[in-house]
Amino acid sequence: MRRRRGGVAAPPPRVVVGGPSSAALARRLARRLRAPYIGASARVFSDGESRLTLRRAIPRGSTAIVVESTHPPVDTNLVRALTLVSAAASAAGRAVAVIPYLGYARQDRAFLSGELVTIREVARLLEGAGASGLVSVDIHSEEARAHFGIPAVSVPAAPALAAHFASVRMRDRVVVSPDAGGAQRAGLLARALGCGLAVLEKRRDRRTGETAVATREAPGVSGRDAILVDDMISTGGSISGAAAFLRSHGCARVHAACTHALLAGGARQRMRRAGISSVVATNTVPGPVSAVDVSGLLAAALGAPAR
Repeated sequence: MRRRRGGVAAPPPRVVVGGPSSAALARRLARRLRAPYIGASARVFSDGESRLTLRRAIPRGSTAIVVESTHPPVDTNLVRALTLVSAAASAAGRAVAVIPYLGYARQDRAFLSGELVTIREVARLLEGAGASGLVSVDIHSEEARAHFGIPAVSVPAAPALAAHFASVRMRDRVVVSPDAGGAQRAGLLARALGCGLAVLEKRRDRRTGETAVATREAPGVSGRDAILVDDMISTGGSISGAAAFLRSHGCARVHAACTHALLAGGARQRMRRAGISSVVATNTVPGPVSAVDVSGLLAAALGAPAR
């Protein structure tokens, strides 16, 4: 029986289980939560299967916080996350899935006839694996989050990105969203930095996935440094098109910021050619531009102990 504090049962102890894709972030989170850390290693067979091994046992009666991002290879990391959540729920009794980057969240609705809503199935898989809750960072949309039948928290990365840009010298900065869907996210960053906000319009071909800037004019950006912010940068096509548009309308410098830097298919080179001065992202996806730590934001969402 757990000790009582003031006549109320103490909450179960917490442990952090770090999957192979998020080990560094999971260790940071464990330190912030002042919780034991249990690592997991992966052996990959010749056919691509993964065999996971926990480095030590998960204590029974604890709450296991399983940290595993589902960045590329998405399907591999998703299966690993499901396996770790299932093992943690069986051993500990309660498992919370912390998936800093939630793959498939863009597939939150059917745009064309016959398309499947894959995030709904991902939600069912996590629930079936035994997750009692989900914590992620900047889930792509509210529609994606609504598919979960368990409590699902989307932690905004804007405070951490704002802390980074507050120390960057810029000329009369303005935050720009490349499309209307990201206006709320960009607005949070602009308010945190105390600067202006501009929102562009984007047109997407639903069959090819190609995007183009639909905005014709960009008042209020000439001579200013812009922070182009999005939830993710995959191939860099959308952010590069928006950067080229801003540069053509007199922006001094364009900095790209995102929560999840997937950087597939020559994205960094594409952004460089578009005139983007720098790229910064959070460590939800480990990589060369993932300089902004979100472990503090995750700890706060999970209820970090008082210091």
